[in-house]
Amino acid sequence: MKFGKLFTEGIMTILLTGALTVSSFAGATHKGVDHINNPKEVSSDVPMPGAENEQSSEVEVSETESAEKDSGPVTVIDGIRVPAFVKSDEAIQADLALLSGGGANMDWGNYYPSANSVPVGNADERWLRSLDTYSRENTTDKVCYLTFDLGYENGHTMSIMETLRKHNAPATFFVTGACLKSAPEIVLAIAKNGFTVGNHTLSHKNMSNVTTKEMFFNEVNTVEEQYEALTGHPMVRYYRPPEGKSSQAQLMLARAMGYKTMLWSVAYKDYDEKAQPSRESALATLNKRIHPGAIVLLHATSSTNTAILDELLTGWESAGYTFKSLDELPENDWFI
Repeated sequence: MKFGKLFTEGIMTILLTGALTVSSFAGATHKGVDHINNPKEVSSDVPMPGAENEQSSEVEVSETESAEKDSGPVTVIDGIRVPAFVKSDEAIQADLALLSGGGANMDWGNYYPSANSVPVGNADERWLRSLDTYSRENTTDKVCYLTFDLGYENGHTMSIMETLRKHNAPATFFVTGACLKSAPEIVLAIAKNGFTVGNHTLSHKNMSNVTTKEMFFNEVNTVEEQYEALTGHPMVRYYRPPEGKSSQAQLMLARAMGYKTMLWSVAYKDYDEKAQPSRESALATLNKRIHPGAIVLLHATSSTNTAILDELLTGWESAGYTFKSLDELPENDWFI
C-alpha cells in the first residue's frame, strides 16, 4: 500500500503550507565546509566568521554498548528502509512532505549576544526537539558535547584523538561517504579508540537541493551501510546535515529512520583550509562562545583546531566544564 493513500487531504495541506518559516540570521550560516569533490578547493563565500553557519575490521564493542548503539531490526515499507519500531504515520508524513516540497527549509546558524551566554538559534529549540533534533542541552551546568565533522582526512584526526584521550573527553566524529571510501583506516581508528561515528551524508551536498525521498535515503543509508560493512557493527544513528541545511520534511525522515539530528551551538570559521584562523583568534572566539550545555562543532580537517585543542580543553576544564557524550543528552530538558 502506498503511503500517500493513507493520508487525508487535510494533512497534506498542512504539510504543503509548512508550519514554520525559518530564516537565517545575517551572517550566521555555516558554508563551504569539508568540500568533498575537491577538498583543496573550499568555497570562500562565507558570510560570517562566527556561527557554523577513522580499529581493525573487528571493532571491540561490549555487549552493553552494542545493545545501546544498535537501533534494532529494519523493515522496508513501500521501498522506504526504516527501523521496525517506527510508527508508520511519521514515515508517511515525511514521505508526503518531501515528495511534495512541503515543510520549512532550514539553514542553521546561531547568534551570540554576549560572551558565554546561550546563543540564539534561528529555529525554535522546542520545535527542533519535537523532530529529535538537538542543538544544545537546556541546562545551567557547565557541561559540553564535543563533535568533529570529518568530510575528508587531512592528516589531523589521529592527533585530535590523542588529545581527546589525554583529557578523557568523549567525542563524536561525523563522517561522509567520501571519508569512509578514502580513509577507512581512520574511521576504524576512531571506533577502535572508543569514539562515536555519526552520519554526515554520502556526498556532503547541499541537502536543501535534495527533493525526493530516494535522494535523501541514498545520502543517509549509503553511509550507514558502508560503515557497517567496514566495521561489522551498526552505525550509531546520529545525523548531521552538511552546513546545517535541511528541511522540516528531512528532519521528519531522519527521525522516521531512527536518527537524532545533531546540530550545534558553538562553532566558528575553522573549515577553510586556505584561510585558517590564527591560534589566538581561534582560542578567543571559542572561549567566548562556550556556554553551559553546548554542542561544540569543530572540523577535524583544521590545522588550527589540532594545534589549539589541548590548550582549549585545558582552559574549559579550568573554567569548570566537563565533557559528555551525545548519548548523555537528556530528552526532556525542554519539557520540564
